[in-house]
Amino acid sequence: MLSIIIPNYNEEKNLPNQLTFLQAKSEQFPIEIIVSNSPETTDASPEICKSYTKVQFLECERSGRAIQMNFGASKAKGDILLFLHADIQLPDDFYEQITGAIDAGNQFGFFAYRFDRRSLMLNINSYFTKNDGVFAGAGDQAQFITKSAFDRLGGFDENYCIMEDFKLTDTVRQHKLPYTIIQSRATVSARKYDKGSWLKVNLINGYVFLLYKLGTEPQKLRKIYKGLLREKV
Repeated sequence: MLSIIIPNYNEEKNLPNQLTFLQAKSEQFPIEIIVSNSPETTDASPEICKSYTKVQFLECERSGRAIQMNFGASKAKGDILLFLHADIQLPDDFYEQITGAIDAGNQFGFFAYRFDRRSLMLNINSYFTKNDGVFAGAGDQAQFITKSAFDRLGGFDENYCIMEDFKLTDTVRQHKLPYTIIQSRATVSARKYDKGSWLKVNLINGYVFLLYKLGTEPQKLRKIYKGLLREKV
């Protein structure tokens, strides 16, 4: 079984399309859908989730994406875990692609992606997701991993309130687990670029990623990132 774990924090705009797609797929394949909700959620997303018969809605006692995803994984019944952001649309053949990658001997992987709107600069970003590299393996690429490997690695590091996805990928590499990049592309929301230019967002992302690699404390990383984007911490 494939367990799909979606961390939720005020995603009422994205969940209907996401859950409708996944519920239809769960009628065709052995798929479990888990939404792990933040206690800080204030919108109608919990009610939306509860309207889907195939969705298991969990109330997490603590907020934070790493915490919510670990909580969802602890309740999962599948032998493969897929961690999916609410605003990421998987390719239609995602189940076959993931199970095929695991059957081929991989224990971890993620998807190349495209953005949900076209522009030359966004196309440049998405082009690099096809290949392995220092920036590969982010949560926007829909990470999947065998349950046994996830448990063995200790799951997501809950000390990381930001960059928890890169931390998991780095841990996979450190343990030399076999992994792959699926070329059947996911579609990612470009909403992070709505409030800032392509150059600004990429400079901020690159700067924060460098600080992460230099070992900056996660809480400080989050404060810097939110401050640069002019968001509340």
